[in-house]
Amino acid sequence: MYAPWVRHVYIVTNGQIPSWLDMDNPRMTLITHEDIFLDKNHLPTFSSPAIESHIHRIPGISDKFLYFNDDVMLGAEVWPEDFITQAGGQKVYLAWWVPDCSDICPWAWVGDGSCDPACNTTLCEFDGGDCNSTLLSTDSEPFEEESDYPYKYLQILGEKNKSTTISFNNSEKINNSTTVAWMHTVAMTHGTLNLKNQSSFISNLTKFSDIKEYNDNSKTIKLNDSNDMPESIFGDSNHTKLHIQFKRYLNDDIINLVQGNNSIKSNKLKYSDQWKHKNRQLDTYAESLLYVNKIYNIIYGFDRRKVPAHMPHLIDKWIVNSMQRKFESDFIKTSSHKIRNAEDMQFAFSYFYFLMSENLYIPVGDIFDKFDTDKSGTWSDREIRTLLSRLYPLPLDYNLVVEFENSIVNCSKYLKLTEDVKVPPGERYLDSMLPVVSKELISNCDWVASKIKRRFGKSKRYKHEVIKAGKNEIFEMLTSNVSLTVQLLDEIRRDPKKFICLNDDMDPLRHSENEIVRALLNDFYRSLYPLKSTFELPPQFRTY
Repeated sequence: MYAPWVRHVYIVTNGQIPSWLDMDNPRMTLITHEDIFLDKNHLPTFSSPAIESHIHRIPGISDKFLYFNDDVMLGAEVWPEDFITQAGGQKVYLAWWVPDCSDICPWAWVGDGSCDPACNTTLCEFDGGDCNSTLLSTDSEPFEEESDYPYKYLQILGEKNKSTTISFNNSEKINNSTTVAWMHTVAMTHGTLNLKNQSSFISNLTKFSDIKEYNDNSKTIKLNDSNDMPESIFGDSNHTKLHIQFKRYLNDDIINLVQGNNSIKSNKLKYSDQWKHKNRQLDTYAESLLYVNKIYNIIYGFDRRKVPAHMPHLIDKWIVNSMQRKFESDFIKTSSHKIRNAEDMQFAFSYFYFLMSENLYIPVGDIFDKFDTDKSGTWSDREIRTLLSRLYPLPLDYNLVVEFENSIVNCSKYLKLTEDVKVPPGERYLDSMLPVVSKELISNCDWVASKIKRRFGKSKRYKHEVIKAGKNEIFEMLTSNVSLTVQLLDEIRRDPKKFICLNDDMDPLRHSENEIVRALLNDFYRSLYPLKSTFELPPQFRTY
């Protein structure tokens, strides 16, 4: 009704068949967990993250498909342009911020260059290394979250353990001399490791075999000559957690005051007036968000991340394959969970931040071709001017232009080039002193090559644009309060959204109110979808 361009519908269940479903409809296929799970020992499962991690393996599903969770529906017409465009790429709808790492430390304080003792814990990733390099806290106002969705939802979302999902068809190299062996295993598991925020920990380490002990405040770890880390730290742990576990061994999640004259006068303490409330209760969904966020902080660097909106998601199965190759052991563990787990790779969050974080490293030759707009094999003065306008701030400083051109001239004098490039007429201005600027010249001219590589040598691997959630989607919790339910459903009727998510948060003990809510919801569905779906059996028939 609202997405007539969808070709086929796949319904994923544990083998259950809704009694109203027309199994003979050629545009619908029922998929069981057995059809998509690689390791059948992981079945049966009642964990939606486990199931989600395999939906791209549905036989016959298209390269890009829409994924609906079972409490998501369409309330108005949608088109492929709501999810992806040729110019902007994948649209990523982001809602609220990931939960803070603790009640007394918001993520905005982590990795901000200021040591915050309240954040110097395992859960808050030791303040992103700030306390290893900064002795004094700095004044900073408490951070106020902005969001179109109430943060309370992450605290009150109940454990649903749903098993039904619906899918619509349609390096930078690690410097081995500064990286200990256990960190290298992380790199082998997950690819390129961003060491920017780990420098405070490994800056003084040389080769692993040279390290005899490592001090951190009151604890000292002594390493033996066999280069083995203490088994008590790691055991049989997943490599993706070794960095976290090593830090936990050193600190054990105890708030660590920085040594020295550290007078705490920061306004941040207004936010953390009760340090004793170190632990808090989050639901499994929120905990899994923090778990993935911690892994991605290690791999991609510290970042403040938001949660994807509760709505249908356009998924590219080849991107999912790449993500699961990079985080293979984590997704295998997620697949093995029987119910939701705090160490799940939360699917939408993992997928979209993988898509947004992966970089493409561009060779100098490709950068040359990008600016060789006439495809002559050489750079004209006009093409060099365009390059410089994107390389330096405007207005262009004459000295910078001269420096750049002199570097090309100097390289042309000492480099022995093998290419014989035919230069088209009109390449040079009348007063230009530049030689023939070929791809071979630029690629072998170290100063110029490094300059353009730093500026243009890295781009996002997957084209995307971030959309602030709230305009086209609505996420609401259904409670047993009848009057509030009436008001909520009427508000959706008055202002229809393309994407509607209604989450069941009713009190199971309030039977009479729940029956009324059920009737109200049934009436709402009939107003939203007045005609029977072609996927439904006639009322006199049922599937058993």
